[in-house]
Amino acid sequence: MKLRGMAKQHALAFAMGVNESTITRWKNNGPMSVDHVIRLCKALDISLDWFLNGVGGIDAPEPEPDKVGIGESSLLSCMKRAETAMTEQSRTLLVAFIESVLGETGTL
Repeated sequence: MKLRGMAKQHALAFAMGVNESTITRWKNNGPMSVDHVIRLCKALDISLDWFLNGVGGIDAPEPEPDKVGIGESSLLSCMKRAETAMTEQSRTLLVAFIESVLGETGTL
């Protein structure tokens, strides 16, 4: 944590949106969900491969610049980026919402 600029456990807990006791549990080799592993890697800017497998360097790879395809709207591009950060439950809820807005015809 200190090497990544987070000197206090509560700062990491806040950045990840978890309780400080959760961080303590992990430090004591308690179980950790995949979602929390991903959040931890993002919060500390470390490589997921390095954290899980010890492969490669500790630093997270540089994100690729946003690429908007020919004819692709900025909304579609944004949704593609958001999809990678969402949990499965969030994706399911968002799809259900969009489908409810579109109705049976699939148009607004």
